[in-house]
Amino acid sequence: MNRLNSTWGKADLHLHTNYSDGYWSPADTLDLIAALRRVNVIAITDHDTAEGAFVAQAYARQHCPDLDVIVGQEVTTGDGDIIGLYLTASLPRFQSAGEAIEAIHRQGGLAVAVHPFVFSWDMMSVGRAIRYLPFDAVEVRHGCPLSRPANLRAKINNSFGQRLPELGGSDSHIPYTVGQAFTWFPGRSQADLRRAIESGTVRPGGVTWRIPDMLRKLPVVLNARRAAAYQMERR
Repeated sequence: MNRLNSTWGKADLHLHTNYSDGYWSPADTLDLIAALRRVNVIAITDHDTAEGAFVAQAYARQHCPDLDVIVGQEVTTGDGDIIGLYLTASLPRFQSAGEAIEAIHRQGGLAVAVHPFVFSWDMMSVGRAIRYLPFDAVEVRHGCPLSRPANLRAKINNSFGQRLPELGGSDSHIPYTVGQAFTWFPGRSQADLRRAIESGTVRPGGVTWRIPDMLRKLPVVLNARRAAAYQMERR
């Protein structure tokens, strides 16, 4: 797929900021992503809120004009996590995945089954529901290296199911690993990306998180934990 670099863009559709369980602000996250120049489009998909995505989109338009930001959210449901893309407002939690998909579609958004066979690290996943629920796409390349067996299960189940458009996403909580697992699409903009998802012309790309970038994350995580422990001690 590298031969398509001149006409195909790259998108990372699964990122978090400190509006949920990410470590950096939307502005700091975008500044690093823009400096890395790995992707053309990103989606900010914080857990159970789209507010960080709205902040990121506004910041990008002023400070990172070459980076297109989609408003997204990782929606918690009783059946597993679902990402909504192209949202216009934050969504609540839902009892069922079907309810969440319907709510995403009412906003004119796209519903993505993320890490559908990852059942660890406090993640909830929809599993075999990708075979029958009206998802618009499925993430078959989740960035965590330990997700490789689950990624394979997602691809196999999709091939025997609805054959949904297949995406890649880093699930980065600190943006050093942004764009290592990603989505290929013809074009460069978020509008191009949407057309590609709807027409099934997207492709998963990249690798899982690289060790050097994972090591760069460690000081950030350790400092955040020290700060949290200090705050607990002061209470």
